[in-house]
Amino acid sequence: MLDEKRLKVVDANILYLIGAILFFTVGFYFQNLSLELGLVITQYLLILLPPIIYLQMKKISIKKTMRFNKISTKHGLLVVCITLLMYPTAVFANAVLMALLSLLGNLNIPELPTATNTSEYILLLLIISISAGICEEVFFRGFILPGYEGLGVKKAMIISSILFGVFHFNIYNLFGPIVLGLVFSYLVILTDSLYAGIIGHMVNNGFAVTLGFLLNTLSRFLEGNQEAAADISTTAALAMTVIFFGIIATITAFIALKLANIIKKDMDQQKKLSRQNNFDQDRLEYEIEIQDPVFLKDYLPLLLVLPLYLLVVLLQVKEIIYLG
Repeated sequence: MLDEKRLKVVDANILYLIGAILFFTVGFYFQNLSLELGLVITQYLLILLPPIIYLQMKKISIKKTMRFNKISTKHGLLVVCITLLMYPTAVFANAVLMALLSLLGNLNIPELPTATNTSEYILLLLIISISAGICEEVFFRGFILPGYEGLGVKKAMIISSILFGVFHFNIYNLFGPIVLGLVFSYLVILTDSLYAGIIGHMVNNGFAVTLGFLLNTLSRFLEGNQEAAADISTTAALAMTVIFFGIIATITAFIALKLANIIKKDMDQQKKLSRQNNFDQDRLEYEIEIQDPVFLKDYLPLLLVLPLYLLVVLLQVKEIIYLG
């Protein structure tokens, strides 16, 4: 079992390049034709399918590599709570970046689709919460993360989370996904189950969709009865947002860490019992880290993605300065 084929850094980077090219070409094309249909095609055909095909072609175990292991109901519920508690931290992270960007000029933040009625709400839950939760976790925590684990778990979590943030190709939405990527990566490693990442991703996106729907509903009730809003600059408003969510995030992140420690204690006890009983030996052997040699050429695919991201950032920053 110890010589079983595993993903390497170069595998993760090659798939990342493939995903970026498909996203910028096929994904953009279909999303311009129809946003909802384009998102479905992007998620299932461009994000979910490539890692599965890649593993099949390389004859690498999908189940072991992607950690398709069971997760207990208790841990699943804890993952839900941890994700919701970390939501303010992700908002805080994005707010910090946008506050800095606002110093350059006026922001033109791309708006995510929000539901205005029940049918739209259900549709967005299916696309943004369920589909994205499954497909993106398979790609990033199921493939990219284990691809980098030869460097060590901590490095794998950090690098894969940064790549997750960059893959959104939106300077306004960079820090938030990185934070969430770290959360999902940690939960997947902690529970040894990709289902933890899928649950967390679905809950986070589902909460965002629900919040947008509720705010739209509330705005209709308040329409026409609002007093003139105080004249306040975008930078000042974002600064207040940073302070508010910074305080909230400090409290909720502390609670989330305490809940994560419950999972950690349970998993440590489970591993101890497994070793004592010599149970599930294949799974234990797979947890052994192998430090694969990594060469500069292994990162060449990432260097090819960099110009695409820099182009997006340049265009968005140029727009901010122009509007300012």
